[in-house]
Amino acid sequence: MYSPTKKSVTLRIFAALIGLTVTASLAACSNNDEDDNNPELGKTTDASVSESTEFVPASEDGPAQNVPEPHLSAVATENSEEGAEATLEYFWSAEEYARLTGITNPLEIVASEHCEFCTESIEGWTESYGDGYWNVPKGDLEIEIEEAHVTDEEEENRTVGYVFFSLLEPGTDFYNSEGQKTEESFDAPEAKDWFALMYYDATAQRWEIDWIGLEESITWEDQ
Repeated sequence: MYSPTKKSVTLRIFAALIGLTVTASLAACSNNDEDDNNPELGKTTDASVSESTEFVPASEDGPAQNVPEPHLSAVATENSEEGAEATLEYFWSAEEYARLTGITNPLEIVASEHCEFCTESIEGWTESYGDGYWNVPKGDLEIEIEEAHVTDEEEENRTVGYVFFSLLEPGTDFYNSEGQKTEESFDAPEAKDWFALMYYDATAQRWEIDWIGLEESITWEDQ
């Protein structure tokens, strides 16, 4: 039996986010008012210009644009080890999406209200981008699932999943609302061993992550 400790299990990237104190918001440039005052211009613009949907990577010039939103696969709805693994992989895709956009709705789909790491991630990215900050990952987050177990908890009448995996996050440069790289930027750390505790919601037909963090941050107790 395990019992998660109370100490923080967030990645360095979240430690950086929590330490940010921001006062300005990124101004969004728009010509909507001008178009409203000049109907003919609006007609001409609508007919000749189409908004690009091509993915634009994040850079020192600004955050990523047109980032593809992750979608929960059909296998992730299964009450099985494969379903738990697919859900965990989706979680990190949603984390990467939030990292690039500040949009956390995909994360919330599989995050339990009890998941401390999930809450810090959701609140951290929302606040960071809301205040005009963005970040530029120097590569992709890499996850390798090493072991997964699914079992029934008879006393609570639910299915629990235990997933062990390794995680390597990319180095990241953080930029503030003035476009300046902050001291919270960091190079890629070494891969770490992680653990996720998940429960299957039979009504919603999906897994929820109840606890996730570094494996070294939990203690194991024999019953």
